[in-house]
Amino acid sequence: NTLFRRRLNHFSSVITNRLWLNAHTNYDCDVLLTFPSRVDDYTVIWFLEQLLQLAPGIRISIKYHFTTGVYGFYVTFTYERLLKGADELQLEKPIKQEFGGGYKIFFFDELEFYEGVEDEDTFFTSQERQSIVQYLLYSIKIVHQQEISGVEFKIDQPLIQHSLDRNLILQVIPLHNKETLNRLRDLWVWPHTAFKRQPI
Repeated sequence: NTLFRRRLNHFSSVITNRLWLNAHTNYDCDVLLTFPSRVDDYTVIWFLEQLLQLAPGIRISIKYHFTTGVYGFYVTFTYERLLKGADELQLEKPIKQEFGGGYKIFFFDELEFYEGVEDEDTFFTSQERQSIVQYLLYSIKIVHQQEISGVEFKIDQPLIQHSLDRNLILQVIPLHNKETLNRLRDLWVWPHTAFKRQPI
């Protein structure tokens, strides 16, 4: 119990200082991951640890619905990691006119050939960003055999899919645009809306 409290206090501090982003910054996130109602804090901390350790470049904003007891992880990745994800997914992107124009499968090592790659806000469409983020999340695999909340994870087992199958995670849904995200933010965070129908 003492060890758990120490770990909980430590990671609560980490969440407060590094991961709990202000509400107005949530528009940078592309996918929402939610946990079942009243999940224990240790499970949430464990998932946070796994994501931070196993997913380079991940960015997480954590929200909590006070009345229903539901945690939500708003997730995205750094632009560099998104670009590498586009390479892995073999997305087609437009080529600059000086290099012949048209479309070509995206290669991270050939960044300079692609039209608009300098602007991280517009290079990917919203749908492309969400596809990349979901791909990166579902690609995360366990590196050490372990157990959480009675669910065993084996080496190389996909973290997200296995968690969904065993109901450790409730859902993983895309956030389509800033307007949708702002509406989710307003309904998600504040207790005065707790009795309204939730958008997830």
